Amino acid sequence: MKEEALDNKHIIEEDSQIPTEKEPVELKKKNPLLFVVPGVIVLLIIGLVGFRMISQKKTTATPVKEEEQIKEDILPLDDSVKVELTKSNVKDNTVIIAISGLASRFFSVGYELQYESGGVGKGVTSGSKPLDVSGQDTFERDIYLGTCSKNVCKPDLGVTKVSLVLEFTSTSNTKYQFSKDFNL
Repeated sequence: MKEEALDNKHIIEEDSQIPTEKEPVELKKKNPLLFVVPGVIVLLIIGLVGFRMISQKKTTATPVKEEEQIKEDILPLDDSVKVELTKSNVKDNTVIIAISGLASRFFSVGYELQYESGGVGKGVTSGSKPLDVSGQDTFERDIYLGTCSKNVCKPDLGVTKVSLVLEFTSTSNTKYQFSKDFNL
């Protein structure tokens, strides 16, 4: 039996080259760039998303304040000023804006007309430069409902209703607004 025990001991010693839990296993060294590069990329992405969120909050907050200030500064036009919009009997596809009762209180009038033609929304504006009405009590303006290019005009047909918005600027630089829908 002693011989068997010695043989078993010999077998155990031969197998002792297999690592056990008590013996440290030699690990391969990993490249530190495998952790650093993805970490830097993740931080950059988080930084960009955060920057966009902060910059979007700033840009969306500013226009709302400007719109509120503009609305507060524009007053409704008083009833002493009369506004009419009629279809011209002389010019095809043209409307006439007639304003009376200005009493030399205003120096400019801006206008915007909106209407539908063929199911498509169209419009005409005075543009960035309002009309000069300085010193006048009455004012008339013919407005063609269509588009013109190189002396060739194409009318917007089937217009039956026009929404008119006028912005008056007084000599004291106060703004007044008039708006009304007109049937043609």
